[in-house]
Amino acid sequence: MKYLDKILLFLTILIVVFNLTQINIYNFLDDENRIALICFILSLCALILILILMISKKIRDKYKS
Repeated sequence: MKYLDKILLFLTILIVVFNLTQINIYNFLDDENRIALICFILSLCALILILILMISKKIRDKYKS
């Protein structure tokens, strides 16, 4: 399970970077750009949730022993 968390974290970071590269700063109000922004925000939310999960597991393990 420890490796699965790290793999998910790595994949989520890749998705964040990919969505960041899809944003066109020269035509910011384009429809395709809006989709890229939404995907970027959602992938950041997923990244935050995975980090919260990893921190909560560390806290659980600390108080379990």
